[in-house]
Amino acid sequence: MSDIFLKTLNMSIAASWLILAVALLRFLLKKTPKGMSVLLWGIVALRLVVPISFESAWSLIPSAETFNAHNIRYETPVISSGIPAVNNVVNPILGETFLPNPGDSANPFYVFILVSSVIWLIGVAAMLLYAVISYAQVHRSVAEKIPYEGNIFLCDHLKSPFILGLVRPKIYLPSGMGAMESVIAHEKAHLTRRDHWWKPMGFLILAVHWFNPLCWAAYVLLCRDIEQACDEKVIRHMDLDGKKQYSTALLECSTQRRLVTICPLAFGEIGVKERIKNVLNYKKPTFRIVSVAVLACVFVAICFLTNPVKTEPNSPNTERPALIMNGDAYVAPYMPVSSLPYGYQSAGRLTGEQANNTGLEGIEYFIHPSEAEDFYTYQECATPIDLNTVDSEKRQWAYIRWIQVKNNRIENRKLTLDDVVMLSQKGDSLTWSDFGRYQGQDIGSGLYIMRYEIDELFEVLIGGVPGETPMYIYLKVNNEADDRIDIRTENVSTFIAAHRNDVPGTAEPKPDGIS
Repeated sequence: MSDIFLKTLNMSIAASWLILAVALLRFLLKKTPKGMSVLLWGIVALRLVVPISFESAWSLIPSAETFNAHNIRYETPVISSGIPAVNNVVNPILGETFLPNPGDSANPFYVFILVSSVIWLIGVAAMLLYAVISYAQVHRSVAEKIPYEGNIFLCDHLKSPFILGLVRPKIYLPSGMGAMESVIAHEKAHLTRRDHWWKPMGFLILAVHWFNPLCWAAYVLLCRDIEQACDEKVIRHMDLDGKKQYSTALLECSTQRRLVTICPLAFGEIGVKERIKNVLNYKKPTFRIVSVAVLACVFVAICFLTNPVKTEPNSPNTERPALIMNGDAYVAPYMPVSSLPYGYQSAGRLTGEQANNTGLEGIEYFIHPSEAEDFYTYQECATPIDLNTVDSEKRQWAYIRWIQVKNNRIENRKLTLDDVVMLSQKGDSLTWSDFGRYQGQDIGSGLYIMRYEIDELFEVLIGGVPGETPMYIYLKVNNEADDRIDIRTENVSTFIAAHRNDVPGTAEPKPDGIS
């Protein structure tokens, strides 16, 4: 359930940028047909409902995944808003408030998200219950009705005309109401435009995203634009006298402002003053204005329905910026991690010569006494550095591992526990190629299985079909219980801490003992 809530939360945040854009365009394009505004809100609805989206270089969404599920469950919590200034303010607060404790059974921020998902479900249920009760009350108010013509009925207790119903909608009018012709024309226009579907659909979307204030604002503006678009449809061919009569009908049918609900579509309920002004000043839009409105819709769809393109890091190679340490060249494997691996000690700060134009001059670096072939640099993301060294928008603090290059290739070396912790940060995006630079042994029998020995106690086993997503990536302990976890989905640091002092088993690993 927490994953569904996080997905909904990320969709809502991404859609917020679209809501702001539509609200701005709505203000700038006042002279365009109001039906175009309704169409723009339809684009917002797609962003809020459809869980998948295409990537585009034209996208103006800063980030499509502000909260990463794997990060929240297993790591120090951070956000990736796509705006460095926001990340720099929020992430330190999150890190201090929800700092994971190795002894805890669950990440504190993950527990917070679980609780939030329960509250979210309660809110959704409350919104739906309110809609049902509201509909029932309105339906009960028209229990006593008199047929007028077709699907139009008169009721003695009504103060304002409205439409009620989804499958077989009916128009209900107050008995003895004046300006009957204008009102009926308006309500029939609603039916022609299928507004009795769009408004409830908008409310259902709002029920899911009730926690987002911008979604409430979008729903209110949608209801206003629906009414104004309907007004335009009715008065399109009216002369000035007809518009005045229509405005008088609006004023007579206006009701006291109340909360906009899933139903009904009331003639004089919403924004009467603004609607009367628009009716009296209405002029048929020119082809140029309509063209501008269409282009605005296309622009919004391209820039806000699509996600920003993810820059996939390249494999380490000598073409990337290299650090020079003691005459040897090093390149970064592009794997930021959230905490310094165990056993590494500060070795000072990089000189200008060592940094070799990578932008890391003065950055502190760390080495492990037993491993001379690689080291870590400590990076504060606010420091301007080359984009090839770290994704500065994803972490407030990061350690970047640098691997020594010899003979134009990455030195093939043994996998370490630190490497496993580092690799686990990628979660479900881990592939076979991520282990290509480590020493491994093919032990498969019928199934392709790679074994990466770490020490006499730990090893990593990867199984599946080469070129496809691995079936499993196990960190395995050679003890009597044969304990193992999939490093893509479980907490590697906690698992290592729990088994670091285990007694290694004596049995040889079995190639087919992977299930």
